[in-house]
Formats: sequence, C-alpha cells, structure tokens
Amino acid sequence: MKTIKITGAILFISTLLFSCQPDKKDLIDVKIVKKDGLENMTYLPNLDFEEVIDSARYLFNEKDYQRILISEIKVAPPIFQNDIIKVRVFTRSIFVKTKYEHGFLIRTYSKDGKIKDEKVLASTFGDLSCEGRVTADLRIITSCPDGGQTIAQIEKDGSINTLKNE
Repeated sequence: MKTIKITGAILFISTLLFSCQPDKKDLIDVKIVKKDGLENMTYLPNLDFEEVIDSARYLFNEKDYQRILISEIKVAPPIFQNDIIKVRVFTRSIFVKTKYEHGFLIRTYSKDGKIKDEKVLASTFGDLSCEGRVTADLRIITSCPDGGQTIAQIEKDGSINTLKNE
C-alpha cells in the first residue's frame, strides 16, 4: 500500500512539473541589428554554419550555382528532421557597394536528399529589411518593418504552404 501511495505521489508531482513547462523555443530566430549605421543579422540558437564549397552536396539547381559564384553561401546542420523530411537553414552574404547584404533561406529535403521546397526566412537584400523565425511547430514567420507579415507552414511531406501573406 505504501508503494502505491509513493508511486501515486511521484506521478502527481511529475504531472505538475511537466504540465507547467513553457512553450517550446523557436528552432531559429533571425533579427536585424543596426549598429553604427550598418545592418547586421543575428540569430538564435547559435548554429554552426559551414561554407558551401562542394555545392553538389547541398545545392541542386541552376539558380544555386549562379548564387554561389557571386556570394558566400553557408549551411547549418538540420534544424529539424524525421523519417520523411529534413529542414536546413542557408545563409547568403554579398558585398554590394558599401555594405554586406544578408539572407536566410529555409529549405526542405526528402529523406533521399532531393529538394522539396524553400522559403526566404529573413533578408536585407535590396530594399528588404525583414526578420524571421521558425517555430517548434514548423511555422515560418517573416516580419517586415512596414508591418507586413508572412506565415507559412512546413508540411509533413516537406512542402511549404503560405497561410498568411500581408
């Protein structure tokens, strides 16, 4: 009887502890930071981006080969993967006139390594100055200073569907 009471107490306490945990953190959160008149992009968590040298390993279409010729492209380890898809983050930096412009791209892959879909997460290219994040439930949320916001969902099959575009 004493064992049943102890087991019940442990289950009750663990239920309280785990039900009060905060929401899951974002898989990546990209912010634009202005310092000394320059824009830089910061991101959390601190991912280990590697420069894409062997482009055939990560980049599969003609557009990617053109990008790598004029800019620096880096890729992080997958931020999400399961038995069906893998989600990776790419960064792209290019020096234009007097400053660096940056972009973050979310790309999904099938288990056999083929590109399924992609979406810009954050960018300072051209006139853009948009921040973004990928939530734990695989939503891509991009916000721009003009108040515009895009919300997209990474689906179970790896496709990315826009839910809101304002």
